[in-house]
Amino acid sequence: MDDMIRHPADCTQWKTFDCLYQTFAQEPRNLRLALASDGMNPFGNLTTNHSSWLVLLMIYNLPPWLCMKRKYMLLSMMIAGPKQPGNDIDVYLTPLIEDLSNLWVDGVEVYDANEK
Repeated sequence: MDDMIRHPADCTQWKTFDCLYQTFAQEPRNLRLALASDGMNPFGNLTTNHSSWLVLLMIYNLPPWLCMKRKYMLLSMMIAGPKQPGNDIDVYLTPLIEDLSNLWVDGVEVYDANEK
């Protein structure tokens, strides 16, 4: 190994997580997600007071060349308003974090096509 990071799984944080949650790490079909947010001005005019903030979830179970492809990103919410959310972004993210916490704690029954 050349110590290059080619996928998030190469990072020490990923390996630490796997050590802490070994049961989760042993099942390769468990979903690993990354959350990202960024703002944009939808009208392309820098003097406009309106901004929109996208909150995306990316699926990290995929190979490196697919992780950041648009068709594998989930738009979980769009925060639209006259200004950026700033420190109040937690108000918008609270429902998403609660849903992700419920998935972590309770899990969800899904159909396994591989096992039928």
